[in-house]
Amino acid sequence: MNVDTPGDVAALVTIAVAILGALLWLIKAQVSLSKEFQRNGGSSTKDALYRIERDLVQIRDRLDQHIDNHHRGS
Repeated sequence: MNVDTPGDVAALVTIAVAILGALLWLIKAQVSLSKEFQRNGGSSTKDALYRIERDLVQIRDRLDQHIDNHHRGS
């Protein structure tokens, strides 16, 4: 590959900058996404899933108690 003109140099620099920009964007997106799966006190996806799981366990326990009370009353 011959780089004979300033246009060739400009094309190579443009390609290199585009590749580096894309890599930087991917790294930032990965860091942002990984933060969603770390507990941070309430607003992360992991915190939301924890609350849903906790609530589901409470609902399951209440339903089990209700079913037990219903069968004892029969």
